[in-house]
Amino acid sequence: MSTYHSTKKSSYTHLSTFERGQMKAYLNEGKKPAEIARLLNRHRSTISREIKRGSVTQVQDKNGKLVYSEVYFPDVGQRVYEVNRQKSTYHKLEKCSSTFLAKLEEALKTKPRCHSIDSFVQTYELSSPDEITLSTKTIYRYIHAGYLSIKPIDLPKMVRIRKRSKTATKANKKKLGTSIEERPEEVNHRTAFGHWEIDLILGKKTKNEAVVLTLVERQTRFALAYKLPDKQAQTINQAVKKLQEDYPIYSITADNGSEFSQLSELPKVEVYYAHAYSSHERGSNENFNGLLREFLPKGQSLNPLSTEELSRYVKAINDRPRRIHHYQSAKRLFGLAQTA
Repeated sequence: MSTYHSTKKSSYTHLSTFERGQMKAYLNEGKKPAEIARLLNRHRSTISREIKRGSVTQVQDKNGKLVYSEVYFPDVGQRVYEVNRQKSTYHKLEKCSSTFLAKLEEALKTKPRCHSIDSFVQTYELSSPDEITLSTKTIYRYIHAGYLSIKPIDLPKMVRIRKRSKTATKANKKKLGTSIEERPEEVNHRTAFGHWEIDLILGKKTKNEAVVLTLVERQTRFALAYKLPDKQAQTINQAVKKLQEDYPIYSITADNGSEFSQLSELPKVEVYYAHAYSSHERGSNENFNGLLREFLPKGQSLNPLSTEELSRYVKAINDRPRRIHHYQSAKRLFGLAQTA
């Protein structure tokens, strides 16, 4: 299910004292919550919750028999509402550990940034269980509301996510080799180690422009990235051959770009090609590229990028505790897999 991210300010308002009085009058007339909602131009759930909030149990003696009933009172609903506002989650910020907030800001503004909000929260809570902290969701909400010194621009992926429009699937894309449909189940289910996804990160789309080759190991999500002078198929093959000397590479999953057309010529490695226009079939690599784009924005030339800079960026991502790995880093899991 896709999520729609919008910067449009919500127009919702809380019920007023006057509206609560109108609700009481309508209820006395025998109107149902759905009808009251239409009359007040409110959602029926809002009316139902308010009735439940402001109802009091009353007891009447009818012919010697006690009869219990729920009766709505506007002043009770208003009083409960005001008490709840005093306990609003936005007051959690005042009670939150100042050390937690200071270290959160430091971690998220460090360049290159190792932690995400979620990984920082989880690791901090493990190391300081007695301190009052904020949840990941609450922190994002506070950032959007401007309650923290951290801004959305400090988390580039936070401002890049947009709802994508549906496009018609293009057909007749050339198939370069073995289809991903023939990839073994142990690779599909990530139960086997040493199977990689490959892609390129481009800078400026001009001649004589360097590119970054990225590979991600499917089981551990450990990533490699190397700067190359161009995106020619021969250059890609030479780079992967060198990597085979240092890393276990048993299979590679690539897209149908011409730069990967000669991968099948590599010795001792199976190559599988994803379906055309199906980047989700190489999701681990696409996710890593998105994280790396924080340091290598689109449209920026990669020619000045040094090997040391790129290594720092990749290390920061590989050292990041990942939710999918129960907050262990890809680097640690890759090391364990190599010695298993």
